[in-house]
Amino acid sequence: MKSEIRNPKSEIAARRWAKHLVVTVSVEPDDPAVVGTLGAYRSLDGLVGFHALCRRYGVRPTYLLTYSAACEPRCVEFARACGNEAEFGAHLHPEEVPPISDAERGNTTLRPSQVEPTRLREKLANLMERVGEAVGRKPTSYRAGFFDLTPAQVAALGELGIEADSSLGPLERVGRSHPFLHVPFAPHLIGVDSRFQIPDSTLKSEIRNPKSEMVPLVEVPLTSLFRRAFPRALFGVYFRLPGPARGALRALGLAEVLRFRPAAASARDLIAVCRRTERMGTPAVMTTHSNELCPGTSTSVPTPAACEGYFARLEQVFAFARERGWASFTLTEVARKARGEAE
Repeated sequence: MKSEIRNPKSEIAARRWAKHLVVTVSVEPDDPAVVGTLGAYRSLDGLVGFHALCRRYGVRPTYLLTYSAACEPRCVEFARACGNEAEFGAHLHPEEVPPISDAERGNTTLRPSQVEPTRLREKLANLMERVGEAVGRKPTSYRAGFFDLTPAQVAALGELGIEADSSLGPLERVGRSHPFLHVPFAPHLIGVDSRFQIPDSTLKSEIRNPKSEMVPLVEVPLTSLFRRAFPRALFGVYFRLPGPARGALRALGLAEVLRFRPAAASARDLIAVCRRTERMGTPAVMTTHSNELCPGTSTSVPTPAACEGYFARLEQVFAFARERGWASFTLTEVARKARGEAE
């Protein structure tokens, strides 16, 4: 899909990424609006069944742990029991990572971009240390809370040994805007030589440090795409349209965004995403949350029946991938393959 690839040197061998399934799980507390308790982790009960499903279909998920998850004994026990069947990375929600100010404590909507860069780097270092202690090995993958990746994080992640980030997506909305329309659909390096950087003019000055032993950071984008081919030049135009106009385009079958999220899509649409990524030559990067895996811990699965439906959708996707000869990759495995092709 040539209209979606603007820079072949930065978009690393996109055609080689077809039939790559990447399953990510942000392991974070139950939704306090649903369970009524801040910091509860009843949803961890669902991870065992989820992992059993992954094992049945040969899927190796990447679990991205928040600081509080890495402090939960049941989560630590789960991680140690998984061994090499999964990857365990880090997931930043800054309000729960030391040092915590009074203004941050309990602020579940706090975004990384709202934290002063020096303080943010300290939080990241503490998060990596905590996750490493919990799972018994240093994390090498990462996702920013609210998908809010900033230049300060990019700089710190390379210094802390993170190899893969999965926070960006071309069609993802951040707040009320879509700031990443220029981001490729395929894995790519985030660096000073790439045109596909996060949209901040300070990025170059923050990460260019010849004396630093930074690990090249590979972005493994969240999968969100149009159901049918749609020119990248019109992405911005589409999202600036009023809601009714976009609805009309969807109804006519001219433009419809699909997201690879079991909480927000039917099994049919999830499989449609897989088919589109096959044609585009990009990985299918699934995004789930631990509180979507246990009934009554999020609005996504309010009842046991809703949770059963969620798992049924997952199983249909996994069965589709296996039947068509797809391979399962963790975030770090994708990053290492991408760097190998770039060298």
